[in-house]
Amino acid sequence: MRSAVVRRLAPRGSRSIWGVAAPAADAIDLTTPLDVTSPLPLFSGTTATKVTKLANGLTVASSDATLPATTVGVYIDTGSRYEVVSGTAHVLQHMAFKSSEAYSHLGVVRAGERMGAVASALAGRENMVYQIDTLKSGVPEAVAILADTIAAPKLLPWEVEAELGSVKLDIEEAAKNPQQLLQDFSHMAAFGSKAPLGKPLTCPKRNLSAITPAVLESFVGEQYCASRMVLAAAGYDHDELVGLAEASFGKLPSGEAQSPSASTYTGGEYREAADEELCHFALSFKSAGWKDPALVPLCVLNTLMGGGASFSAGGPGKGMYTRLYLNILNQNPYVHATSVFTAFYNDVGIFGVYGATPADCMESLVGTVCNEMKKMGQSISDVELSRAKNQLKSSLLMNLESRPVLFEDIGRQVLTYGARTPPEELVAQIEAVTAEDVINVAKDMLKTPPSVAVYGDVSAVPRYDQIAKVFA
Repeated sequence: MRSAVVRRLAPRGSRSIWGVAAPAADAIDLTTPLDVTSPLPLFSGTTATKVTKLANGLTVASSDATLPATTVGVYIDTGSRYEVVSGTAHVLQHMAFKSSEAYSHLGVVRAGERMGAVASALAGRENMVYQIDTLKSGVPEAVAILADTIAAPKLLPWEVEAELGSVKLDIEEAAKNPQQLLQDFSHMAAFGSKAPLGKPLTCPKRNLSAITPAVLESFVGEQYCASRMVLAAAGYDHDELVGLAEASFGKLPSGEAQSPSASTYTGGEYREAADEELCHFALSFKSAGWKDPALVPLCVLNTLMGGGASFSAGGPGKGMYTRLYLNILNQNPYVHATSVFTAFYNDVGIFGVYGATPADCMESLVGTVCNEMKKMGQSISDVELSRAKNQLKSSLLMNLESRPVLFEDIGRQVLTYGARTPPEELVAQIEAVTAEDVINVAKDMLKTPPSVAVYGDVSAVPRYDQIAKVFA
């Protein structure tokens, strides 16, 4: 009797759910593929990057893609390196997309909601970037918003005051991230705290009251000129972008090309005592800048050294075959974290290793880090060189599949070099790197004075002269 009921509710070849009516006889079979005619895309993947310079010096660079969305923004050749009052660029980052000549802050927010857009800004030592992610249909308004917030910000006193509160929160959060603090401290040690590149990227708390609307206006007026800007886009037609740039940025004064303020690498130390559970240490040396022929071998060395944190030791893809992992984390259970870090600028760079451990183990960690850095200039096996190059190539290509990363690559390269090197050419450059190239880069670095940065129990780290003697 039961089987007969089932057969009536569920005809042969169909499935039935208890309590749900059987499908009608004329119902569409959703398991049959639909016959859909779709036009082929005009191109596959990403188009080659095109670069156009407007009459006022503004550079427009873009690559189109078969995507419904676009990342568009402006890279500006300026940053904390060019500040008169330290922290100005950090505050300007927070003043992005506030009230301007054509938009109120509320107007920008409502426009973003209407377009489904996400706007952001970020200040660095040598560049500032304003960007918007939106659908392609929203790009014309996005470009207009970018032009207004960059070229015609109102910098209203009450908005500045409100954002200084946000900057204060940034400062408090940075104090909870020792690894981020060590980045600033390493620059202070390498260049001197008063040098352009030695200034902290995060606004010093003591400077909050000194950053007024007048200070911000002066910085924008001096630094934000067309000849120092690149309007970049990932996923938009180049000719259309050029037209939008002429309409929105065409009247922006040209200004003069940026003249980098000198920052000479000197080496030294910066220590800040803190009541921390761990002691944090960084050792760095002078390295290549963006325009140095040694840049690509240095990137291979960076990948080869790698590093990580002890809590992530077991997971795949966590740098388990890098030198810092194998020779420091894996061999010394008292080490909580160790990683390589780099900072590249137009004329110089720094390359270093960071480590964290309890204060009573710090002397051992310093010795181990010094030993690993000395080994960089001695020998590199074929296996680890091949692994580092493959990892660097795959990281480069996989990251460029992300639209925001593609935008960053276009904007940063065109701002620095005036053009963009195609990924396949970069892959060829990486593949051409030899062990001798990497060893020579390491040897050149280790000839420069070391830079030491410490946060925590500063007495736990050996004296600067003792560390420097290791590399003499």
